[in-house]
Amino acid sequence: MRTVLILFLFIPFAAHSQESGKFEGSGTLQVGLRTTSSLFGDAGYSGFGTGGQFRLRLGKRLNTEWFADYILTDIGGLGRRADGHIGWSVMFYPFSTGEKKITPYFLAGHCFDYTRVTPFNTLVKDNSGQSQQRWSSATQMGLGAHWHITEKFDISFSAQYMIHLGKDLHYHIEEVNGIKELQMAPPHDDATLEGHLLLTASLNIRIADLW
Repeated sequence: MRTVLILFLFIPFAAHSQESGKFEGSGTLQVGLRTTSSLFGDAGYSGFGTGGQFRLRLGKRLNTEWFADYILTDIGGLGRRADGHIGWSVMFYPFSTGEKKITPYFLAGHCFDYTRVTPFNTLVKDNSGQSQQRWSSATQMGLGAHWHITEKFDISFSAQYMIHLGKDLHYHIEEVNGIKELQMAPPHDDATLEGHLLLTASLNIRIADLW
């Protein structure tokens, strides 16, 4: 809910920047590929993944980004966590874009995600039954910048903090008789908050001017 309120606060700033006729750059459609690192997640392990996105620019200072990511995290060689994100963000440009090579921006948005944690048990050939999964909802906020290589092509970098709301998947590494294993605790039905930092780099190309 907070993210939605923040997005509505962005809109008056964008409207204030309107010139006669259409917004500068409005209607621009971009598609791109992205790589994402997930840092400071549960148990301190980092993940890495890939995905795609498209952007539809609404005005001189306002852009939207619609994305999908699939991130895998190795949990000390004893298990694997898989996260899938599908969501959107609003990007606000606080400074005039003009002909500058670097364009910084704020972003805030929302996504839905799926998480699955699977322990590796060397004594069991098929350990899929030990895995736990959840669906959750998340909000994110952060900072980023476009590096304009050409008029139609840019490389973008962003750092954003994402907070998930969903049932808790709790796991920990336990050593028994000198053997380490990933132990899964029974899932809790109560909704909890889980946060992590996402670092994203993307390659984007403009394919159309829709209006």
